[in-house]
Amino acid sequence: YQRRVRAEEEPYLPDVPITMKESTSLFPNNLSAWGFSGTMHYVVTSRGMVNVVVAKAGGSMQKQMAGKECSHAKPIIQAKFVALSGNLYLILCTFHGIQIHNASDQRLLLFHPLPADPSSPGDEVFAQGASSIGNDMIAVGASSGRILIFKKDSGTFALADTLQGHSNPICDIQYNGKKLFTSDDNGCVLVWTQKGDTWELLKTFEGAGSPCSTMCAYKDYVVGGYGSGHIRIFNHQEGSLVAEITAHARWINALDVNPDGLMASVSEDTVVNLWNLNKLCLQHTFSIPNVQLCGVQFLQGSGDFAVTGYDMKDILIFRKNPAFKN
Repeated sequence: YQRRVRAEEEPYLPDVPITMKESTSLFPNNLSAWGFSGTMHYVVTSRGMVNVVVAKAGGSMQKQMAGKECSHAKPIIQAKFVALSGNLYLILCTFHGIQIHNASDQRLLLFHPLPADPSSPGDEVFAQGASSIGNDMIAVGASSGRILIFKKDSGTFALADTLQGHSNPICDIQYNGKKLFTSDDNGCVLVWTQKGDTWELLKTFEGAGSPCSTMCAYKDYVVGGYGSGHIRIFNHQEGSLVAEITAHARWINALDVNPDGLMASVSEDTVVNLWNLNKLCLQHTFSIPNVQLCGVQFLQGSGDFAVTGYDMKDILIFRKNPAFKN
């Protein structure tokens, strides 16, 4: 990715990309990044395996890991890092079930197969959408519309609860420290809260038929990116729709927000949009020509971010430009 511009004209400049061994699959949210004291961990799915990259100032180390019973025909749908009590775990969502690995040595801690739906025997079953909850739980979505809650117990994980509220396959799951947000293939977004040992459904934002493929949460907002190219910003405290934006020309595959309220959205239309959620406005936009974008993540809570695209072997890194003049 190259652009010929004057230094002060662009708020973000491309850094040296990270080149992986295998190219990126076209699934939503196909980039997860997690930072620990100057070390960045990246994971990207590539058909039946994942590319894991550990990057430091002096260079990067790469590993490839095959999913259990996964293949080109039955690929890994999503890979996501989550941190619980200072330990990093890697969740794999597949057509066969849910895998939780120790991220440091890739040791498999849990394989939870998903049973076939007896009401739809010909339909594929799969997992999609994952998030940590607090210090000891992980939520993972299923094609049945259920959300499976796994609890950490003595170094491994066990199924602790199952939430039922969706009628369509789960697309994404986010947690903001107090509430759990889940979205589905019909565009429905649900808001949950935990009371004691049980979960309560607080609010439902109805969908309109287009999948809410990706979400992020900031302050009182939960933001959904849709297959229609729309972004919808909901106030989950008031239960209201704050804004609806025709943000992209094609499917929105990923959203992410940093602590300052800067939100990135990427789409199959090749465009990266950067939004100010405090002012509810578009702050910057640019295109990565001929690349269907499928992942975006801010790096260690900063304004720098990484982007992935279908059939690319590169993780593109963009840094804030100190010479940029507003």
